[in-house]
Amino acid sequence: MGVREDKWKWVGKVLGPTDWFSLFLVSWHQGPSSGLPETHRTETTRTKKVQMKTGKIHGAIWHLGGVQKGMRGSAVRSLYIACVRPIVEYGLEIWHHKILKGEIHKLEVMQNMALRRIIGAYRTTPIAVLQKEAGIMPYSIRLKFMVARKAIRLHLNISKTNPINGHLLTLIEKSPIAKLTTLYMLAKDDRDYMIKKDEKRKCKRVEPLTLKQQQNQTIGILKKQAMEEWKELYWNSSKDLWYHNITVESKCTDNLSKMVTGVIMKKDSRRILSNITQFRTGHGNFGAWFKKFGIEKDSYNCKCGELETVHHILVECPLLEEERKGLKRISPEMDMSTLLNSLTGLQEIVSFISAWRD
Repeated sequence: MGVREDKWKWVGKVLGPTDWFSLFLVSWHQGPSSGLPETHRTETTRTKKVQMKTGKIHGAIWHLGGVQKGMRGSAVRSLYIACVRPIVEYGLEIWHHKILKGEIHKLEVMQNMALRRIIGAYRTTPIAVLQKEAGIMPYSIRLKFMVARKAIRLHLNISKTNPINGHLLTLIEKSPIAKLTTLYMLAKDDRDYMIKKDEKRKCKRVEPLTLKQQQNQTIGILKKQAMEEWKELYWNSSKDLWYHNITVESKCTDNLSKMVTGVIMKKDSRRILSNITQFRTGHGNFGAWFKKFGIEKDSYNCKCGELETVHHILVECPLLEEERKGLKRISPEMDMSTLLNSLTGLQEIVSFISAWRD
């Protein structure tokens, strides 16, 4: 296929820019089996190339945030979202339909490296816990969401008579997280109008939705479906009983302002964030953790002689009665969910850890 000024040849036919765009969309939907020209590399090669590019950025992020020292968690998280994700997701509308599970796993491994740096977690922390604590969606779900979102935007912005529309709806229907979204898009009467309050007349009036409002409504439903799938994936994953019990009422979200630890990530130092992460996950500098993973230490016990666990430190150790008074003001029953999964509880935990470590 040769290039001649602003036109291209394909099967003896001269294609203009508009025709080429349509051909591009059909190729995106049908894949290489359609007999159309394939100019991209195999997915294995593409994934390796992505790994090389993101590896360099991960190396830089690695030096910016450690377990105890470095940038705030929110800053490292923003760097990952702004600098690493675009490289991984570039052109995903083209290659997503033929990527293998093994390739997605490689992307997840790359992401997990960044997650540990974002929240200052230990390597043994379960992946599902890392994703929830950092507020980063698993790639197995995010890629499907991104493809369906792109298809929805195209569907609402191109002519209704364009034959590509049928391909776009088929593409959306293939995404498990978009089933309700497809039904919503087809229910035209439900999305073409919205009810607004008329403050002057003190009544409600019906107004037609703009194209942008239709798009935002539909993508909002799609995002909600993605969050539900993430929640289901999290509950079916392997995780520690300790973390499960204290966060049983927490939802999976990628909105930092809706996360319990969001304020800690934004305002407090990396040392404080890492300590909070260790107490919430149970994976950290505790005698019980060293013993569980067979790491040699002079003693696995607390100074009082009992095995050093998070629960023992917060509730049982007789040597910390004075430091514990602030925690009892927050929760007289010393409920772990209240102390470790609420903003007021975490703020008091920060003061307790500072006194305990010192």
